[in-house]
Amino acid sequence: MKVFLSAVEGSAPREALLSIIDKVKFKYNLMSYYYIKQKNEDFAAKIRDNSELVIIDSGAHSFQKGKRVDWIEYTKEYAEWIKTFDRPNVVGYFEMDVDNIIGYDKVLELRKILENVSNKIIPVWHKNRGLKEYKKMCKDYHDRVIAITGFKNEDIKDEQYLMFLKYARKYNCKVHCLGMTRKKILDKVPFDFSDSSSWLQYTIYGRSLDGRKLPKIKGEEDRKNQFAHNYLLAMKMQEYYYNKWRKVNKD
Repeated sequence: MKVFLSAVEGSAPREALLSIIDKVKFKYNLMSYYYIKQKNEDFAAKIRDNSELVIIDSGAHSFQKGKRVDWIEYTKEYAEWIKTFDRPNVVGYFEMDVDNIIGYDKVLELRKILENVSNKIIPVWHKNRGLKEYKKMCKDYHDRVIAITGFKNEDIKDEQYLMFLKYARKYNCKVHCLGMTRKKILDKVPFDFSDSSSWLQYTIYGRSLDGRKLPKIKGEEDRKNQFAHNYLLAMKMQEYYYNKWRKVNKD
C-alpha cells in the first residue's frame, strides 16, 4: 500500500517541504490541480520531480461550496495542463466527480474530455452510481487505477471495503481509497493506494504525528519546522504501510 500525503500546496506546508526538498527524496504525494493552477505550478513541478510517485486530484471537491463553475471550460484547462505536466512517475489524474452537482451523465462527458489527452484518468465511484456501475467500471478499467471514497459512513461501510477491493482485483484493478486515514481500516484492508492529510492536521492542532504536543510556535521558522517534522514522520508511516502490505499488493 502506498499512502500519498496530501494538502501540500498551502503556504505553510509548501515552505516546509521546500526547506527539506534538497535533503530528502519524497515518497508519494497527492496534489490538487485546483490549487496548483493558483500560482503553484513551479512548486508542483518540484514536488513531482522529487517524489517517487505523485497523483493529481482534479480539485472538483473544492467547488462544493456553492461556486458557479463552467465545468467544460475548467475540464478543458485541466486536460491541457495534464499534457504538459505528465511524467512517468505520475500515477494518474482523478476525474471530475461532481455527480451531486451536474449528474453522472455530464460527469461522463467531462471524463471523455480528459481521456482524449491521457490514459491515466482515474474514475471515482460514488454510491449514487450504483453497484452495477462499480462492476462495469472495474471491467472497463481492467489493469488500471480506479478510486472509491474513504469518508466514514458515506459511500461504503467499513465492513464492505474488502468486498469492493476483492471485486476490483478480479479485473486486476489497482484501488485508491480517497481520504482514507483511519488506521483500523488501513491495517485490515490492503488498498493499493490511499491518501492522508493527517500530517497537516496534526500540525495545525499543535500535535506531533506520534501523539506528542508540539512546542508553542514563536515565529514563522518554528511553524515551518513543525510542518517539516510531521511530514517526515508521515514518511515513516508511508514506509510502514508499504512494508506491511507489499507481499499482498503488486507494485
